[in-house]
Amino acid sequence: WHGINNKELLKIAVEKNGPVETLHRLKEEGLIRHIGFSTHGPLDTILEAMRTDLFNFVNLHFYYFFQRNLPAIQLAEKMDIGVFIISPNEKGGMLFKPSKKVKNLCKPVTPIVFNGRFCLSYPQITTLSMGIHEPKHFSQNLAILNRGNCSSDEFFKIKTRMDAPLAKISGFCTLCDKCLPCPENINIPEILRFRNLVEGYQMKEYGRFRYNMLEGQGHWFPGTFAFNCTECGDCLPRCPENLNIPLLVMETHKKLFIKHKYLMSKLISFVRSLLKKFKKQKIS
Repeated sequence: WHGINNKELLKIAVEKNGPVETLHRLKEEGLIRHIGFSTHGPLDTILEAMRTDLFNFVNLHFYYFFQRNLPAIQLAEKMDIGVFIISPNEKGGMLFKPSKKVKNLCKPVTPIVFNGRFCLSYPQITTLSMGIHEPKHFSQNLAILNRGNCSSDEFFKIKTRMDAPLAKISGFCTLCDKCLPCPENINIPEILRFRNLVEGYQMKEYGRFRYNMLEGQGHWFPGTFAFNCTECGDCLPRCPENLNIPLLVMETHKKLFIKHKYLMSKLISFVRSLLKKFKKQKIS
């Protein structure tokens, strides 16, 4: 079942006579063999969905640069649930176009190989769902499986190098999520994750790509831009790192926000709403 991204969608999916119940009837009839769900949602929603015991596999986000769903992977092992990883090369850091720093830290292998090996170092992970844009991507992804490219010792050395920049980041966010909820619906942990990646790994292009998806993806990528911050201070006492969150999210916004993209998305939304009203008036 695609897109269990929040508690409301989970409730709809698993309700009596709902879609997942229908899938189980089809399974009993032998028309399908396994039932799973994909999710871009928060960890608590993922864990709750898994604990319904209605699914045989889960398709979720987990990469070297995004490890917040590790508890879901650990639960999957206990419940014998298969784990598919969504788009490890693009969502995992635009690894087809890595920053120079990431490229150097991963040598002698590519960031794609390192990230793939990182994911598969967890035995609970059964499948990496790769996005293939051109023929050369096949060989780049298949290189993950060639252990001659990267022995266990070599992988450990690379991971040690990759971990090192995080310790040097001033204002490093541990992504504990204790700052939430934000009254302005600002996705604080994700914005500060982008800041970590920009400061530690020079991943500005990836940060801009992801940050500018806010406010346009609904429940697929929830949250508002940092300029909505009113500096109310609700998040400050909840932060175990004592970070100046309003300052850091606004600094990140200034580095990553693409104004013309935002204005264009607003214009498109406005035109769509006008067309919708026009169609309704025409029908009536």
